[in-house]
Amino acid sequence: MKNNTVFIFSGPAGVGKTTLWHLIEKDAPTIEKVITTTSRPIRENEINGIHYHFITRSEFEAKIHTGDLIEYAIVHTNYYGSTFSELDRIIQNKKSPIYIIEPQGMVHLKPLLEDKWYKVVTIFLLPPSLDELKKRLHGRGTETPEQFEIRLATALTELEQQDFYDIKITNNNLKIAGKELLDIIHR
Repeated sequence: MKNNTVFIFSGPAGVGKTTLWHLIEKDAPTIEKVITTTSRPIRENEINGIHYHFITRSEFEAKIHTGDLIEYAIVHTNYYGSTFSELDRIIQNKKSPIYIIEPQGMVHLKPLLEDKWYKVVTIFLLPPSLDELKKRLHGRGTETPEQFEIRLATALTELEQQDFYDIKITNNNLKIAGKELLDIIHR
């Protein structure tokens, strides 16, 4: 019997996953975001342990070798992954975890969680258009032109993954997309 529901919320970089989560998290008190671990450098205004667990590349590789990670992937030349201890922490607090991860992470994570005793609901966030996604990626202002091209190429590949998800939401309007996401969580 599947006792816990785990949500996996994905989409390409720049589509608004984190923004959407911050919009609705206060209205979803039984859900808690899984804080993933990354080897990428911390950005201005990010807080270690809140946005991500930031560790070095060698520390991340050590976690791979010791089996501390449920799943991991290399995205935009950096490691991203989820630890068993973070999932356990949320479950012990009697909440349902939501992973906000890249599509390649979902491909590995979903079957692992389903093999345990979790019901997994996957949600893919789409941009209203490719042009809008490009604007959002440019608007971040955090990348060099080369990094932007890598992110855009990755986003195009990730958009091809949308049919592997249970539910799709298009982020035309943040409030409407937030209501859709809350409705899914409350169901």
